[in-house]
Amino acid sequence: MSQEELINMISERAGISKQTVREIIYAFADVWTEEILTNGELTLDNIGDFLIEHRPGRQGLNTDTREVFMVPPRDYLSFTPAQDLINWSNKSS
Repeated sequence: MSQEELINMISERAGISKQTVREIIYAFADVWTEEILTNGELTLDNIGDFLIEHRPGRQGLNTDTREVFMVPPRDYLSFTPAQDLINWSNKSS
């Protein structure tokens, strides 16, 4: 689903203008990003937990040349779905 399709669907279901929905989505994205970057986690009830996790550096191996190299440490965003979301997805499949 594209962002425009999401905006159209929410606009129709909520009975509000597409521009208002667009502004709400942009505001949500800004708040979500700020919260994740500031606190490292965000929990949305019935959706799940977003968490920034750290992956330490490690040795890698180039399988073609057998050269050993260092993979740098990095942070990544993980998502753990809420049980309600898991139950819903299992019912619909």
